[in-house]
Amino acid sequence: MGQKKNKHKNQGNNGNNEKPFVSICTPTYNRRPFIPSMIKCFAHQTYPKDRIEWIIIDDGTDKIEELVCDIPQVKYYKYDEKMVLGKKRNLMHEKSKGDIIVYMDDDDYYPPTRISHAVSMLQSHPKALCAGSSEIYIYFKHIDQMIQFGPYGPNHATAGTFAFKRELLKDHAYNNEAALAEEKSFLKDYTVPFVQLEPKKTILVFSHIHNTFDKKTLLDNRHPKFVKDSDKTIDDFIKEPDLKDFYLNQIEKVLVNYDPGKPEMKPDVLKQIEEIKIEREKQAKEMQKQQQQMGGSLQMMQQMMQQNPQLLQKMMEQSESKQSNQQMMQQQMMQQQMMQQQGNAQIIAEINGKNTVLSMEQIRNLLQQQQQAIQKMTLELKNKDKIIKNLKDELECK
Repeated sequence: MGQKKNKHKNQGNNGNNEKPFVSICTPTYNRRPFIPSMIKCFAHQTYPKDRIEWIIIDDGTDKIEELVCDIPQVKYYKYDEKMVLGKKRNLMHEKSKGDIIVYMDDDDYYPPTRISHAVSMLQSHPKALCAGSSEIYIYFKHIDQMIQFGPYGPNHATAGTFAFKRELLKDHAYNNEAALAEEKSFLKDYTVPFVQLEPKKTILVFSHIHNTFDKKTLLDNRHPKFVKDSDKTIDDFIKEPDLKDFYLNQIEKVLVNYDPGKPEMKPDVLKQIEEIKIEREKQAKEMQKQQQQMGGSLQMMQQMMQQNPQLLQKMMEQSESKQSNQQMMQQQMMQQQMMQQQGNAQIIAEINGKNTVLSMEQIRNLLQQQQQAIQKMTLELKNKDKIIKNLKDELECK
């Protein structure tokens, strides 16, 4: 294991030592072609370099030590045994000393404002423990199009955009068995006090042939609310000509002959991606089954509504209301009056293949049962949909 030590106490001048000390954290595995650009992204950061340390955890078979060992801020740790991503992120946290931890992954573009913007937002929002961007942009060269993903929620972000205060680590950690980023578990189901970062000041993601998860699949079956074409261009994000040339013109040429970085060299990640796909298919089948069940219940309700819409509508309003006792009593009196006015009106429902005349009490009970069933199914569907969305979010960041 190699290490570059960085004594950060009492360093800096012109007020720099008053700024929070920042730990940049970068996990890497066989990403040599990206490292020169990653180093340039670091060198271009506007945040004072004497208030930064750069933690790099390298468990690849093609170690990059000679590329980063001369950078004063780097603390480089190499391991022969491959680790899953969750364990690597936890290890980076243990090695870091910063007041604020900022993630910079090895294959993404980070603008010069990456650190300064994140620190500024965390400082200006004292209650926030974590910052990140729920809205990210991915450039797909094969269609020459920038695609916007998100925003998904005020407390959501992908791990590549994370920046957080050290106190968050007191009771937050990644799953050591997770080969894909576990943002949801790390942020405890997205309940951590959060502040959103501006996407253009944070990250630009590129779809490339060495993506662990093929980002092109994200374009299949787009959800129009969360995945849409953007009028933003590369120039809106990248101002450095050399970096722009690398990501636009050189990246695919360099990667095509670099075998160590190919996705098949990460069997643990591929296995977990396959497990997630199977889980998504299972969830989809369960949702389809529940939708069919709910459809049968809705059909019965529609049949009843067609026969006597006024009465059933009033009963639905009563069962859904959360009004005062006095209002409830008034409603019950109105319902009784309506039922009396209906006189001998009959409602016939098909039950077990037979037409059956229902009493008002049976109608009321049946309606309440159907409403409860629909509410339960709706909640389950929302939960399943949320699970699938979270899985997609986790895949998007890799």
